[in-house]
Amino acid sequence: MVLEALLALSPDAVITIDRHGKIESLGQAVVTMFGYLHEELAGQNVSMLMPSPDRERHDAYIERYLSTGNAHIIGAGRQVRGRRKDGTLFPLFLRVAEISEGGEPTFLGILHDLTEEEMVKSREQELRAAMQDMSRVASLGELATQLSHELNQPLTAISQYSSALDALIAKETTDLTKVRSLAGKIGAQAERAGDVVRSIRRFVRAETGQRQPCEVATLISESVDLSILDRELERIDICFDAPADLPPILCEPVQVQQVLHNLLRNAVEAMAETSEPVLRLSARRAADDMVQVAIEDNGAGIAQDMRDHLFERFKTGKRDGLGIGLAICKSIVTAHGGRIEVRDVLGGGTCFRFTIPAVYGA
Repeated sequence: MVLEALLALSPDAVITIDRHGKIESLGQAVVTMFGYLHEELAGQNVSMLMPSPDRERHDAYIERYLSTGNAHIIGAGRQVRGRRKDGTLFPLFLRVAEISEGGEPTFLGILHDLTEEEMVKSREQELRAAMQDMSRVASLGELATQLSHELNQPLTAISQYSSALDALIAKETTDLTKVRSLAGKIGAQAERAGDVVRSIRRFVRAETGQRQPCEVATLISESVDLSILDRELERIDICFDAPADLPPILCEPVQVQQVLHNLLRNAVEAMAETSEPVLRLSARRAADDMVQVAIEDNGAGIAQDMRDHLFERFKTGKRDGLGIGLAICKSIVTAHGGRIEVRDVLGGGTCFRFTIPAVYGA
């Protein structure tokens, strides 16, 4: 009776086989999952649901287990691949148990379809890749802006000096064609370097995505999954607070997730030596039809000599930092029409807050 109920009600595929691998009973979920009719499976070898080389090895595995008692799957479970009637393969998590009632052994298998989980994992990987691409482009933009400012002055001076040198040489009676040629090359290379810097700036100013209404809770949740490692999640207490009626925000989601990624990583690093780290994430309505997002930690805080330079390019308190991350955050938030700020947390720690325009009636 218990087996019949399990076969009928389990959302996972349940199947039993005898010692020869022949299917004795199966639930409706098996039919749905593999695309066979019930009569096409009953009495057949279960290996027909497996791809090679598992199909060819299955019967030998059962015989080896019955003769030696050495089990690879029974009682443990592992991820495998299933083969549907149309030949397509899909991921499964398989658990196997042996049922012995004094006679021939029967093996019960429970198969959970991992297709949806794999799709979610693939989506997370795509988001990570998009965030990494956005980080590279944004970093390049910040670098290009700074480099253009720093390099345009000397490049302009080189061009002016080479022109002056050319004019001076022209007044001499001695033929200095080669010197004039070299001076001309200096000017040409200076112009070329300026063109390279300007082309980089034009590239990084290009639109990276279309703004759209986005749920703040979803952006934060996905950013936490993408930015904080499992081992970090085990030690950090994460609290999230947002009202149920919080309106969506109008943003380019990958850019906002890049801001969240930078702030989350900074918070995690700041709490590296904290005995009981707590990360508080919140979102609420703010003035002027904005939504404010806050990331608060109880970490080491910000050094006083860095406080006035936090959002400047190439200013960093980290030993291996480039000083670009918070500058990127400020650029993205400002481009969206919002503001970003930082404050100390009573008792120790730091809170970063930024605003993004809300979408009402979306």
